[in-house]
Amino acid sequence: MEPPRFLALFNQPSPQGTTGRRDRSTVPEQALALLNDPFVHEMARVWAARRLAAGDASLQAGIAAMLAEGLGRPATTAEIERLTAVAEACATERGVPVRERPAAEAVWKDVAHAILMHPEFSHVE
Repeated sequence: MEPPRFLALFNQPSPQGTTGRRDRSTVPEQALALLNDPFVHEMARVWAARRLAAGDASLQAGIAAMLAEGLGRPATTAEIERLTAVAEACATERGVPVRERPAAEAVWKDVAHAILMHPEFSHVE
């Protein structure tokens, strides 16, 4: 009955009592968990596989769809451009040829991971 350690980093309320509003904090451990935790990597991989199954026409279209899904609002042009640049840089780093990038799971996993790191994703206003 021990609560997940990952959620404890994000101020998970105690399951033994009621909590009207979750405490809000931003600490380095949260960013490190989002960056390195195997759970987050697996969720990014699953999200990437779902995006690949959707068969988007382009990297930009898929990124726009992922941002809308992850953030719950339409993506801005600037966000799409920045994330496309990140995807291109990650693909280059991984040695993925340009023509294969829209269908490369590793590229989509990097995009998903970047969105999971987005402050809007982890902070609900």
